Amino acid sequence: MRFLKDKVFVTAPSDAINSEGDCLRLENAVKNFKKLGYNVEIGQTVKIKNKYDSEEYKLKSIELENALKDPSVDIIISANGGDKIIELVPFLNFEDMKKSEEKIVQGFSDNAVLLFLFTTILNWKTYYAPCFPTFGFNNWDETIKNNLEMLRGNIIEQKSSTLYETKSFKKVKGKELQGYNLDTPNNIFELNGLSTCTLEGTMIGGCLDVIRNLVGTKYDYVKQFNEKNEKVIWYIENCSMNLQELEECLEKMIENNWFYRVNGFMIGRGKITLNEEFFKEQNKMLLDLLGKYKVPILVNCDFGHVRPFITLINGAVAKLEYNNGKYKIFQSL
Repeated sequence: MRFLKDKVFVTAPSDAINSEGDCLRLENAVKNFKKLGYNVEIGQTVKIKNKYDSEEYKLKSIELENALKDPSVDIIISANGGDKIIELVPFLNFEDMKKSEEKIVQGFSDNAVLLFLFTTILNWKTYYAPCFPTFGFNNWDETIKNNLEMLRGNIIEQKSSTLYETKSFKKVKGKELQGYNLDTPNNIFELNGLSTCTLEGTMIGGCLDVIRNLVGTKYDYVKQFNEKNEKVIWYIENCSMNLQELEECLEKMIENNWFYRVNGFMIGRGKITLNEEFFKEQNKMLLDLLGKYKVPILVNCDFGHVRPFITLINGAVAKLEYNNGKYKIFQSL
């Protein structure tokens, strides 16, 4: 497994970058990495106009596979999220990828599909963490700094944040590069009422909105993943599904024994969960559906579509210690 020594390749297996703010952050991220002594190569797919057709997905698959084979590329980071990456999957040659050197692939949101497959099918460690333009902020909070350290191969302990962001600066004219607007006190708790608990196991998870598309398909290798790992920590987030969609998603995962080895759940934050009433109803549902596993269920963890975002490594063996609204997590490769 390679870590960041010299070169980052940025590709767009999901949406390309078109918004003014994202373009500014992408450009600044390249500058920031060059100041740190790293080379950045921007793939052809990063600034194309998305057509979501077979020609585009073939281009994306070729670019990704070439980056995996390129000996000059250390790590690969996605440029953006979206919701169409499942259409890319049939164009990927997983058998051929098994011959490639294991490299870190990082991204979040829609990219959760690729990360999930690379871990469950290829047995690679993949990083569920922000896309590359996040490094274009002028002010890096602790989670962004930690992400870079972990890409360098420095496996460190991460801690929960005291604040999270409800009103982003990303689309505010003149503040696109400012950084996270951490404006709200954190509220992490355990759904069963535990004041302290410890979660141990192999990490797996991502954004439920998209990984639900893998359940029961020919790309569903969760059974094999569970057979290899005695204990599993599932980290999951709901970006924008309504309660009925979320219920159907979880029930489908349960029916297909995805949580067979679960030893604890980490629940992240989605945009929809900022609605207080929805948040309460979602938590009630989570307890009803996941409570039967008799494991800790930590809510409001620092990952997902509401920043800040700790780095979670699919396939890593982790230990998380929770104590009265705070946690610390160490992931070993």
